[in-house]
Amino acid sequence: MKLASLGTAFLLAATFNIVSLAAHAAERVAPEPYRYGMHLDINKVVSLREAPSALCQVVDARMDYLDSKGRLQSLEYRKHSNACGNEN
Repeated sequence: MKLASLGTAFLLAATFNIVSLAAHAAERVAPEPYRYGMHLDINKVVSLREAPSALCQVVDARMDYLDSKGRLQSLEYRKHSNACGNEN
């Protein structure tokens, strides 16, 4: 029983380390500005971030993702803030 719980703890720690490394690597990737009609090769989204705003307005956002070859990519774009979710 103890061996199974140690294995689970090790797996969780390893998963956390991989996610943490991906987040740190994302900080070093220069984001590409989004252009209308550009081809996006997104296999897995690593993180989504946006500028904080209490108002419903357009804000800068960033998406870090892995492409189909497993390379970390980053994309900057503009979007309505999360504060707009409660408005009609």
